[in-house]
Amino acid sequence: MVSFDVDKTLFRKPALATAARALGIGDRWDAVDELYDKKRITLGQCLARLYKLLVGMDVQDILREVSKVEMMRNIRETVDKLLGQGLQVILTTDNPDFLCQYLVEHFGFNGFVSSKVAVKNGVVSDDIEPLPDKRLGIRKYCAWMSIPLSKVVHVGDGSNDMPVFRVVGYSIALNTNLDKVKKTASYQMETDNLLDVYEHIRSVISKPGSID
Repeated sequence: MVSFDVDKTLFRKPALATAARALGIGDRWDAVDELYDKKRITLGQCLARLYKLLVGMDVQDILREVSKVEMMRNIRETVDKLLGQGLQVILTTDNPDFLCQYLVEHFGFNGFVSSKVAVKNGVVSDDIEPLPDKRLGIRKYCAWMSIPLSKVVHVGDGSNDMPVFRVVGYSIALNTNLDKVKKTASYQMETDNLLDVYEHIRSVISKPGSID
């Protein structure tokens, strides 16, 4: 299975943080992020506060702004090629599930591990269950799908991907400027074309015992 982070891995910028500007909540979004950066709140508290800023908004209005955020090239083509190799292809992110569902519909991912933010009658509700630890999320998903973690490749860029890097069979730090993330990953690369990631994964999985 191949797992992709979302922000700054598929999107070139954090998707909701960027969309927040156009939605009129940019300053409040930044203020919550700043509290987390200064270690005044936990990641779980940060995510819960951020997603509460979306409560009452039409999800289609949010996704319309998200769709304007620059993305990596050839996402659909990469997903199709990975599926053609007989691999599961999923998203592992602390973003809301409604954003993941949008990406599934547009690019053909098999599924996702994400925070849960309920949408009722097309409007974001305050039923929020953040996912601050992506490692726990992917462990549950792999157990549910009967896929050993040793047979998983994870692609990500941030410090919250590092715990996932440590438990999967192979990991790629993509377009990150964080040395600690690069050091934790099996491999690191910079590109604006996701097909480059596919070519690397294909070369790795073709070697016996390389992902285990």
